[in-house]
Amino acid sequence: MKIAFNTMIALLIAFIVAPLLIVILVSFSGREIPEFPPSTWSLRWYGYALSQPVFVTSAINSAWLAVMATCISTPIALGAAMAIVRGQFAGKNLLQAALLSPLFVPAIVTSLAILLAFSSAGLRTVTLRLVAAHVLITLPYLVRTILASLTRLDMTVEEAARTLGASPIRTFWYVTLPLIRPGLTAGMLFATIVSFDNVSVSLFLTTARTNTLPIATLNYVEYNFDPSIAAISTMLIAVTAVAALIMERTVGLRSVAGA
Repeated sequence: MKIAFNTMIALLIAFIVAPLLIVILVSFSGREIPEFPPSTWSLRWYGYALSQPVFVTSAINSAWLAVMATCISTPIALGAAMAIVRGQFAGKNLLQAALLSPLFVPAIVTSLAILLAFSSAGLRTVTLRLVAAHVLITLPYLVRTILASLTRLDMTVEEAARTLGASPIRTFWYVTLPLIRPGLTAGMLFATIVSFDNVSVSLFLTTARTNTLPIATLNYVEYNFDPSIAAISTMLIAVTAVAALIMERTVGLRSVAGA
């Protein structure tokens, strides 16, 4: 029984990892078209991808947008989660459902709704529209992870700090915030990844001058078929792996997953 269970787990892991390995191997192909397994090996497509201004500029735009959206949505999500968990007011469940709704509503519906809302409001600044839209789609991930951390937090620790003379602000800063840090970190990581990789919302709001990396790669593969996209994907996989390693060294993946 145990052997069968371990076999199923191994097959599941292989099913998840195999596409990533194929993309990584294809990125090292020396041919003009993707092939697996590669008949020749080369780093030419990494150099090609990094030399294309459209990819570099769009990657910078995506990174900047992801950081901005995460920085704005984090305090909003933190305040909303604190109000939902600690506050006593009517409509808490409705507020929570509204904040988490982008997780359940289809992405295309959310995208069209954002586009129509911005158009009706006369908001034509592309950067402002992108930041506002990405704050909306990243907010649920932060709210969900912070809610989980606050729900599991033992309130007697905060009460002890206040009994010893700490003000509510000092209690939050020195007691509550460190205890919910794994959940907050996980939410910020999810928000950054979701914003950076988003296609549906960005597709409706970007322009030729203000483009993101997912949209740039989508436009590229429409007319080109070479391993450069695999090279870009491999670099993103490497960045994600480094981020996971840093998180493991700082707060620990187990504490983040359990937050």
